Amino acid sequence: MLPGPTYVYECSNCHGLFRRRSISSGNTFNARYRSDGRIDAPMLPTTPLLTACPHCNSPVFWSDTNVVASYETYIPRFFSNSEPDPTQIDYEKQQFELETKYRGEPEYAEANSKQIAEFLKHKELSDKHEHSLRMQFWWLSNDDRMEGKSDALSPEERANLKKLLQLVGQGSDSMLLLSAEIYRELGQFEESKRCLDFDFQGNQAAMAEQLMRAIEEENILPFRFVSRDNQYDYEYAWIERRYSPEDPSKYNFANLNPPVFKISNRDWWVKVLGMLCHNWALIERNPDGNATVYFFQDTPHGDRPAIIDSLEFPSVLQARQALFNNDFQILSRYPGPWMGCEPKGFIYDNRNEKNKIYSNGKFWSSN
Repeated sequence: MLPGPTYVYECSNCHGLFRRRSISSGNTFNARYRSDGRIDAPMLPTTPLLTACPHCNSPVFWSDTNVVASYETYIPRFFSNSEPDPTQIDYEKQQFELETKYRGEPEYAEANSKQIAEFLKHKELSDKHEHSLRMQFWWLSNDDRMEGKSDALSPEERANLKKLLQLVGQGSDSMLLLSAEIYRELGQFEESKRCLDFDFQGNQAAMAEQLMRAIEEENILPFRFVSRDNQYDYEYAWIERRYSPEDPSKYNFANLNPPVFKISNRDWWVKVLGMLCHNWALIERNPDGNATVYFFQDTPHGDRPAIIDSLEFPSVLQARQALFNNDFQILSRYPGPWMGCEPKGFIYDNRNEKNKIYSNGKFWSSN
């Protein structure tokens, strides 16, 4: 994270001065995500749209607040054998004088949920600003619920969530997740499930699975999603939840020869070997917690996909890492001309000594 300018403002009510620091760049490293959309990112701090004056506690709406002064607190320098630029020296001196002048002024104060509610009632706002303020109100309410200070929503909190639903819409994957969370906290579990009727991918799939489990438990409280390092089990469970394995009897193929080999997901991995040549893999979690990786080659159109080899691993995570180490990539995150070329149809088992190109160690690295 790199700091940006520090801004100085004057309160329109009491005319006291206060400061707000900014950042020029940041990241979401070690960020924690909450089910209501709140992100706690130590390397990407944000300023709420509505705050309060630290002198008189009156609301401070940044869009209506004028900057009195600004100064840099971080000025990068680079090693050089040349003489310092006089213009740069004057600039740094000016910034230091401004910092010294306003150093004693306090930073802005946090607005409370009551102030936000009153501001929403009496201020004409754009949809964008109303959405931001209603999210801020929701997050503050949920802070108390996360700390166990309250469980049920107040009438004002319920009204805020219903208005948020109108502002959020469902035009993107993230908005679907947010709408599902709003319905869940309102206790409208069937509506929440309908919002999750979508093939989410990656970390959003992990979030969808955690939300669905909370819905199934009829839990209305906000919660923190697991960290990204620990989310694959949920991502895999969502893909498995969304995928219905082929049922040969449904198509009168009960006597299909060779028989259908059932694998509970189609989260394909691909290894690009060359022009129009690929190897494919699926990870299957076994009842004992171990994992099996099944390997496939390209399947001619109309042919059934055949398992040509397999490897066993103590866990899904170790299976994933081994695939990465051997140049396999998750198809849904690795776009290219091979998209749509994954094996399709009823899988059958064709493992034999001739086909075992990976388990014989010839083309597989265990490092």
